[in-house]
Amino acid sequence: MLSTREVIDGIFAEAATGDLDGVMRWWAADGILEDITIARAFRGHDEIRRYLDMYYRALPEVTYTPIRLVIDGPTAVVEWAQTAVVAASFDGTPSAGTPVFLRAVDIFQVADGLVQHESSWYGDGWLRQRLGGGAGSGEVPPEPLPVTPPPATGGSRF
Repeated sequence: MLSTREVIDGIFAEAATGDLDGVMRWWAADGILEDITIARAFRGHDEIRRYLDMYYRALPEVTYTPIRLVIDGPTAVVEWAQTAVVAASFDGTPSAGTPVFLRAVDIFQVADGLVQHESSWYGDGWLRQRLGGGAGSGEVPPEPLPVTPPPATGGSRF
């Protein structure tokens, strides 16, 4: 049986390539992906595949930077950052050509070598305004915060 660490390493390796079939191999057939940022949940392979297809079409050349990984039995908390240029609409935000830098935290539940549940939070506090899909204050978004890895604490990291 694969460990939680092996599952997380595997799904992030596949996600970095944008290989939708590769990513789906890591999901339980009845898995649930909650995208907290857009307030939607996707249940089962068909819904998760449609969501991930939308994500990968919008961000086809994404670069992931792992920051921190904490594992406690079947639970993994992953902090990461990504850079990309938006190539297509994502969840109704028409913003092709917009560069984005996102910070994110994902919480995974793993069982039997597969992801059973993922809760995902991402953004930079100005994401909707940058993508043109939400009311903003009219202020110019600040430069993204730099990615600063935490000091080594003896815990598991990417």
